[in-house]
Amino acid sequence: MSVYTYPACFFEEEDGGYTVIFQDSLYGAATQGKNIEESMEMAMDCLALVLDDFIEEGKKPPEPEELDMKKVMKGLGLEDEECKGFINYVSVDYESYSKEHFRKSVKKTLSIPQLLDKKAKELGLNFSQILQEALEKEIKKKEKKMKKVG
Repeated sequence: MSVYTYPACFFEEEDGGYTVIFQDSLYGAATQGKNIEESMEMAMDCLALVLDDFIEEGKKPPEPEELDMKKVMKGLGLEDEECKGFINYVSVDYESYSKEHFRKSVKKTLSIPQLLDKKAKELGLNFSQILQEALEKEIKKKEKKMKKVG
């Protein structure tokens, strides 16, 4: 599935901005914006980032849950009279979003010995692919090492 939709609580702040809170099973994700438009945009970004965490960890994102505004407000220590809010659905096309924001290629300039350059070209090797695969391997190795230390 590429399009994910979850309910979120939007709470109006005193300055006119909004705080947005998702269900607990989305790691308690929250964000905010200066106005409703920016808050919705930030909510889509937030949702995409959380979904990326699940997918990168090889986990299936949780099913959407019904949100109870009063329960969320109580969990935040807010009374009904203290703030105005509403529940709205936030959708994100994860595949499109991740291609644009998470998987977008960036140009890197690097130096290699001339002999390596010559031999690699003769063999028709793809420099970008080899570098990307080597970096991914090194990152996984370093992250694994860091988890053992931490």
